[in-house]
Amino acid sequence: MKAIFSGRPTLALIGIAALPLVLTACSSAGSSGAGTSAPPSSTAASAASTASAASTAPAAAADPDSGLPTGSQLKADLITAGIPAGYALDSGNSVDTGSDYQAPSADATSPGCADLDATGWVDMTGYGSVSFAQNDYIDKDTSEEFAQEIDAYQGTTAQEVMTALAKISAKCPSFTDSSTSSTVKVSAVTGSSLGDGTVVITLADSQWESPTTLEAVRVGHSVITVLSSANSGSATFAQKMSAEITAKLKAGAN
Repeated sequence: MKAIFSGRPTLALIGIAALPLVLTACSSAGSSGAGTSAPPSSTAASAASTASAASTAPAAAADPDSGLPTGSQLKADLITAGIPAGYALDSGNSVDTGSDYQAPSADATSPGCADLDATGWVDMTGYGSVSFAQNDYIDKDTSEEFAQEIDAYQGTTAQEVMTALAKISAKCPSFTDSSTSSTVKVSAVTGSSLGDGTVVITLADSQWESPTTLEAVRVGHSVITVLSSANSGSATFAQKMSAEITAKLKAGAN
């Protein structure tokens, strides 16, 4: 805080007191000798200070989403052709994360084993993706369904998702079908026929006309998941669709 003075006598005293300081400054400069170096300029001092600050500043953290595909890009890799006749797109289940990334936090609620027989079954792993795209086709006459989804994950999370899916039958060896009150048995098999590894999950129920097939394929940081409940050849159709999505994902380097 600046001191505030009032009255002329005070100003006079300040002027007198300043005089010895001026003389002292002149005397000091005169006695320093001819060899004394001039003090560094303010510009040089500022540059030195900036360089010092730069050398000690922490490095910026790497963006964990860098290089990962967005939901809009993943949407382009979903299959739109070759869907069996009679199947119609369910617009309510056609969603993606657009051009932004989402926080990779997992859902706070723990999915039940019956969620295997639904779209979004990859969430059973408990790992959240930063971007995704999905859609769903249904034959209203036969109730057959084909669902497809691609999720992109940070770091090594995609590998962890596949590991969790490979163990899903241990976590959920069976569950009850709410519509028939019958028991659905779950089995899982790993493989390497597509992408960077596959997991094929089979849901079998004596009350169903045929099993439902789930297939997951990892391609780099992304995981493809499909579901087919076709009344015949669900495994063949799931394999075909997974292969086509894998090829598109690789071609787009997503």
